[in-house]
Amino acid sequence: MTGESPRGLGLGPFLVALLGAVVIAFLLLMPVRIGPGDHEKNTSCGNALVMDLSHWRDVPDYPDRAYYLDMANRSCSDGRADRAWQAAAVLVVTLIGAVGLQARHAARREQSVRPGGEPPRHA
Repeated sequence: MTGESPRGLGLGPFLVALLGAVVIAFLLLMPVRIGPGDHEKNTSCGNALVMDLSHWRDVPDYPDRAYYLDMANRSCSDGRADRAWQAAAVLVVTLIGAVGLQARHAARREQSVRPGGEPPRHA
């Protein structure tokens, strides 16, 4: 026995990248909920990738239709931009985490090299 601890179920760079990709996909595909008027609370206007304002366009003969469509467009654009910035922030944190874990694993491998230049033998 060489005194080395067995390799545990550590969080590797691949798992961090995979988790980050799942969170980014969730953020980009989750519906953006807006409510520019009192009667339209929590109405979806699409997601961060596609805007859908059909709910506000399909109101026939409503006197404030143009106003509510403009407010929905502004609110949806703001919500989509916020969601895109959140996804970008998750991407940055994921990249930093994956690179940091990769560097840590490389440093551990370098420390475990024997003085003669041979890597340790595993049973």
